Amino acid sequence: MAPAADQVHTTLRRSWQCSPGPCIPLGAAAWRVEIDDGQFDAVRLDGDQFVVKWAPAAARRGFEAGLCAAEHVDASGVCAGRPVRAADGALTTRAGDGVLALLRLVPGRPLRADDPLDQSWWGSTLGTAHRSLRRFVHPDLAKFQAATVPAVAPHLAMEPWLGPAVAESAAVVRRIMITDQLTYGVRHGSPAAARFRLDSATGRVGLFGWAGAGTGPLLYDLAHAVLCAGNAGTDGLVEAYVRAGPVPADECEAVLPPMLALRAAVHAGTVAAKIHADGGTPRDHAELTRLATLLL
Repeated sequence: MAPAADQVHTTLRRSWQCSPGPCIPLGAAAWRVEIDDGQFDAVRLDGDQFVVKWAPAAARRGFEAGLCAAEHVDASGVCAGRPVRAADGALTTRAGDGVLALLRLVPGRPLRADDPLDQSWWGSTLGTAHRSLRRFVHPDLAKFQAATVPAVAPHLAMEPWLGPAVAESAAVVRRIMITDQLTYGVRHGSPAAARFRLDSATGRVGLFGWAGAGTGPLLYDLAHAVLCAGNAGTDGLVEAYVRAGPVPADECEAVLPPMLALRAAVHAGTVAAKIHADGGTPRDHAELTRLATLLL
């Protein structure tokens, strides 16, 4: 269970040797906090707006691997919410039955998934981040495994098309991974438009939320972005990604469709599981219908 705000506050004072302002919840396991960087002795920070994130102890290694990826991307020039190391140099510190990390806030507004210009920034920033990580390695980054996608589960029987769609799309991607030369690297894991921030003061676009980073075919990240764009045209997003990223245009043209089908099938399974568990919301049912049009 995530700690209470007062425990977060105490941990910041003890481990980062600072005097933080109030910890404002951003969800179940994240807080926004203001820290005046002029008060630091052992640690010097840029700016005064930060985010504190918590992860369960069992996920610490993967969580810290994602923090290291963010640190690497940020050093390359893309604002990525890089971690602030504690006074002892650690990326995280224990808090209850988990760990806390202090991250720099990525400033700006979220990108709009249906805006053509924002889509161009979206694709370009994702491609730039992928390119910056070409030489980054970490033993605790999760590996992409299409073989682990479940094709049989109670919620997949809700719709007659769902189980077969999951099984078929995973099988196609597995064959491609064996027979084709794909571009592999470090993936963000969830590059939705809301994870990108456009800073109007500088014109820079940042990408935060690296806790789910892993390794695998880079086009699976692009497929996630295209799927999140919904019914909006995504040619600009894809073209901007190819211009900025390390994946060749011919690979993108050939492999993005099956990667998109797999990402849609996996997402459909997630939505179906929610509907199966609690009935879902009208938005969940509409999303499942949208995904069916992509997969059938």
